[in-house]
Amino acid sequence: FINEMALENERVDWLVLDPPRTGSTISFLKNAIKLKPKKIIYVSCGPDTLARDLKILLEKYHITYISLVNMFCFTKHIESVVCLSIN
Repeated sequence: FINEMALENERVDWLVLDPPRTGSTISFLKNAIKLKPKKIIYVSCGPDTLARDLKILLEKYHITYISLVNMFCFTKHIESVVCLSIN
């Protein structure tokens, strides 16, 4: 869906990403950037894939806020929420 929107030069104000533990694909992230959202909220349960995906998003965006959310008490897992704004 995002790829089709990018091909049609659609625009969005906000984009919320909550990919699976394996993270997003490079193609998806590049097309998400083409939509030129003012803000992107990226929710992640995998810090390694979050870091990998942020490298791509930080080409056009900067981090404005990061929060860690402990939704899984008594486990080592934690959700990361990152807010990005366009440069």
